[in-house]
This record gives sequence, C-alpha cells and structure tokens, in this order.
Amino acid sequence: MDVEKRYTVEIEGFGKRLRALREEKKLSQLDLELKSGINRTEISRIENGQKNIEFFTIVKLATALDTTLLQLFIVD
Repeated sequence: MDVEKRYTVEIEGFGKRLRALREEKKLSQLDLELKSGINRTEISRIENGQKNIEFFTIVKLATALDTTLLQLFIVD
C-alpha cells in the first residue's frame, strides 16, 4: 500500500498544524517560502494534506517558523 494513502490522516493533520502555526505567526505562504526556501506551491500542497514530505523539509519549516520540531506535531 502507498505510504501517502496509508497515512492520509497523519499527513493531513501535519498540514493543518503547519497552517495554524504559519497563521499564528501572521505569515503568508509567500513569507514562509522566503524564510524557508520551500516553494509556496509545495507549502500549499503540504498544508492541504496533498504531499508527504521529507524530514529535512520539516526541519526547514520549523526553523523558518522559529519553532521546534515537536511543536509541528502537537495538536492543541
């Protein structure tokens, strides 16, 4: 079974958390692109649960959001 299909709920949850943190920091997707070096189209796909990402991308996003890796995975 395809990993992305098997873990759809988790991938979507991560995307929602990423969006919430980005909005909490009052950043647009373009702002996050400029801070992280990750294309805003990719950021959109991640936030919408359409893309599984590599660990290094998660590290880049956490750094750009000035947060910890753990905070990207905690759902309030």
